[in-house]
Order: sequence, then structure tokens, then C-alpha cells
Amino acid sequence: MNSINFMNIIEKIKEKLPLGVLKLDIDKKEFSSSVFFLFVIHVLAIVGIIRTNFNYIDDLRRNIDGSDMCGTFSRHISQFLSYFIHTDSRLTDISPLPQLAACLLLALTGFVLVKIICGKPNKYLLLATLPIGLSPYFLSCLSYKFDAPYMALSVFASVFPFLFMRKNKWVFSIVSVVSILVMTMTYQASSGIFIMMTLFIFFTNLMYKKDTVKNNFIFLGISCASYLIALILFRTFFLDPVVTYVSTDLPEIKNIVAIFLRNIEKFFTELYYDFNVKWKVLSIIIIILFFVKTIIFSKINKILSFFLTFLFLFLLLISIFGLYQILENPLFAPRSMYGVGFFLAILCVDICFSLKKIVSFPAIVLSWCFFVFSFSYGNALADQKRYDDFRTELLMGDLSHLLSEKTDEPYNITIENNIGFSPVVENVAVRNPVIKKIVHLNLKEGCPFMFMYLSHYHKFNLSWYWDENLTAETMPVIFDSYYHTIKKHEKQIVVILK
Repeated sequence: MNSINFMNIIEKIKEKLPLGVLKLDIDKKEFSSSVFFLFVIHVLAIVGIIRTNFNYIDDLRRNIDGSDMCGTFSRHISQFLSYFIHTDSRLTDISPLPQLAACLLLALTGFVLVKIICGKPNKYLLLATLPIGLSPYFLSCLSYKFDAPYMALSVFASVFPFLFMRKNKWVFSIVSVVSILVMTMTYQASSGIFIMMTLFIFFTNLMYKKDTVKNNFIFLGISCASYLIALILFRTFFLDPVVTYVSTDLPEIKNIVAIFLRNIEKFFTELYYDFNVKWKVLSIIIIILFFVKTIIFSKINKILSFFLTFLFLFLLLISIFGLYQILENPLFAPRSMYGVGFFLAILCVDICFSLKKIVSFPAIVLSWCFFVFSFSYGNALADQKRYDDFRTELLMGDLSHLLSEKTDEPYNITIENNIGFSPVVENVAVRNPVIKKIVHLNLKEGCPFMFMYLSHYHKFNLSWYWDENLTAETMPVIFDSYYHTIKKHEKQIVVILK
């Protein structure tokens, strides 16, 4: 009896959700050529990063202890997938395989975005998607030897559901919920991408009357409901609360507006100072082109079009940083701001699809600028690595002479100041200030991975502990050079970098 009931349930599901709704209208040749085209471009762009072999932030720790991808940030899917990519639960450095996987996922994302907006991709439209993966913010993500593919997967998962938006509504909703859960359990900095896609499709359907008003609002309702359901499921069953240098805490209802405005101001201030003049000008031109194009081509009242387009762009801009905007203590690092690249890519693809090539050319110029910058970044990262190694070898050489006797009890080391950036990084920073945010210094104070860099990589018995009964100012100087000053009291060492 139970088996009969079970079979009846299966049959009812098949009636409601026939297998045909899962089939996508994608030409295999079109798909393979488009993805390969974008994959090659992304791989070329990060050749410098791969060649450098830089242990980027968390890479220092994972290379030493083989720690998994979940950590304290609820990245359960990243952890699960890493077991397959690394073929082991203890992670080892298998670069550039993870970064190549990230490039493939970015290529898939670019293809899907063009397919959704334009229907049929071509090389010109595909080039317009490059800000997604080659903006300076996502370049920092591609620098991670371990995390890169999961960051890229979170972007792809945020776009993928919209391939089903014209299929069965239940299928679209289910795929959306699953995909958003994938995003939340890989890298939550992508939390604004699904929102931006929803806003864009709803807005263009409304402006160009691609669908009835009723169907358009049904789509909006399903998208919003799916997003909220996924977030509730994540927060209820999968979220591991975090209170470290960032926090997953939400503000009280009475403070949410103030927190939101504070975070928005901070994010856009960072963006303003990070982008160089060329990127700012091209971005403004692209926004203006989109604004004017939409009003001219809209099939509703032009005055209404003006206000709706303005409102849409405003909502799209404040969606860039997703859920981070309402957290008590969000992350403002470059790797949390790559939604900017997706925002620009949406507008670039749309104007390249709607306008003649000569008019939409600024979109391709912006992609070219990001592509060229990726080489500057890769080479700057290599030069910084050379300088980091040079300064570290000097310091460790001096420490080994001063503390020549090996002991079981470790020396407690404290670092003050930092080594600064190499001349190549300083040169790039003249026109591209964001370089100083995405090039990481391994030898500096306040860096949680600096201890591993000094002790484990150089096999020196050091620990990171400060005796509260001591003050660095009163400790005697035992060595002073052009590059650093070393102070020592018993087992406590203070290094003042110059």
C-alpha cells in the first residue's frame, strides 16, 4: 500500500513538473564556443597571478595546516566540493587547478548572462561581461589558490536560476531557492547579484512590455519569495553565527535604517577612492547611455520612463553589496565588493545588445581596461612577493644570529609597522589606488597570518603572544639596521619594521 502511494506521488510530481521543463534551449555549439572564448580570456588575464604563485591571505594557513574551506563562515558547500577538487579532506596546494575552475565558472556566468538578456550570444556581447570576473575586486578573489572556485560558484549560482524563469513557475522557484542556498554556503558577498538580476528583468519587461504586467509582478513575487525562503532556511539550519573582525549580527529594527545608510556610505566611499579616473568616467558614460537608451526605446510614457529608470538605477546601485549592507559589522575588503563588476556587466551587455557598436563602444573599452589592469596586478603581485621574501629573509637572518640557540620554549614575537609596498606597486598605485588594497603584505603588524609566515614557513620557533606586564618602549634594543629594529626581554621580542 505504501509503495502504491509513493508511486502515485511520483506520478503526480511528473504531471506537475514534466521533465521537459528542465531542458534548456541552448545550442551546444553556441554554448561550447562562447564558454571557451570567455574561458581563454579569463585564463590569459590571470596568467600573471598564476605565475606569481603568491600565498594570498588564507592560503598561508591552508598550505600549512590543510584546513578545510568551511572555517567559521558557514561555507558548507565549499567544504564539501573541496573534498572532490582536492581528492582529500586535508587540503594541499593544487594551484592553478582551482583558479582554472574559477575561470570556467566565470565563463559560464558570462554566457548565461548574455543568454538571459540577449537570447543569442556573440563575441561582442560576451566581451561586455568581463567586468564580472576582471574587475579589480574579483581579481583579488582569483588570487586565492584555495577559495577562488567557490567564490566564482557563488556568482554563477546567483545567475543560473534565471535560465528557468520562462519555464514552469515552480521549477524556477525551486531552482532559485537551491541556487541561493549554494550562494550562501559558498561566498555570501554574491548576495546582491540575484537581487540585481531580478530588478533588471522586472524593469526591462515593464519598460519594453515584454510580458503582461500581471506576469511581470508574478515573476517579481516568485523571485522575492524564493530569495527570502532560501535566506530563512540558511539562517535557521545552516548559519554558524560569526563575531570576529566581521559579524553576522543584524541590527535592531529601530537601528536598521541608520546601519544601512552607514554601510552604504562606507561602501561607496571605498568605491570612489578605489576606481581610477578612466574607470569612473567610463562607468558614468555607461550609466548615462543605459539611462538615455531606456527612455528612448521604452514603450511606456516617456516622463514615467524617466522616473522609473532613475528609480531602477538607484535600486540597482544599492543592491550591489547585498545583505552586507544591513549587517552590524560587514566586510569592506575588496573581495566583498565584486558586485560592482556585476552591476557594470549588466549595463554593458544591455547597451551592447540595444545600441550600435560605435555607440556602445565605452562598454568594451571598460572591459579592455580591466583586462589590461589584470596584467599590471599580476606583475605587481610578483614584485611584492619578491620584496616580501627579501625583507623576511633579512629579518629571519638577523633573528637567527641573535637567537642562535634552539630551545623548546618558543620566542614570543610582536611586529610593529609594515614593510610597505614595492616600487612596482607604488608605480601602479599612482593611477590605480585600489592596487594597495588587493596586493597583500605578508609582513606587517596586525596580520593574523603573519605569524605562520614567519614561524612555519621559515621553521623558526616563534609564537604570537604579548606579556601584558611589558611595554615595548622600555624594552632594550639588541639590534638596529636600515630595515628594522629588534628589541628583546627574555622570551619577548618586538620587531619594528622601517
